[in-house]
Amino acid sequence: MTSTTVVLIPGMLKALRLVRLHGFMVERRDGLYYPGSNQPACSKALAEKMVEGGWLVKYGERYQPTEKGWHAGEAG
Repeated sequence: MTSTTVVLIPGMLKALRLVRLHGFMVERRDGLYYPGSNQPACSKALAEKMVEGGWLVKYGERYQPTEKGWHAGEAG
């Protein structure tokens, strides 16, 4: 089994801050949205990278922060 490292980039920090603020984000056809938003916070591909890196966890169409994600959202 091969292990990969996912590096946290500025676009991820924005999404993590929003998910900390709202508690979760919802997957729609073109990206992740926080409740009540009409603009995506990030793309689905970026969200999958954050899941792979351990910052988010996916439950159906909802993404929630992990402990690691809560702390990463505090950075910057």
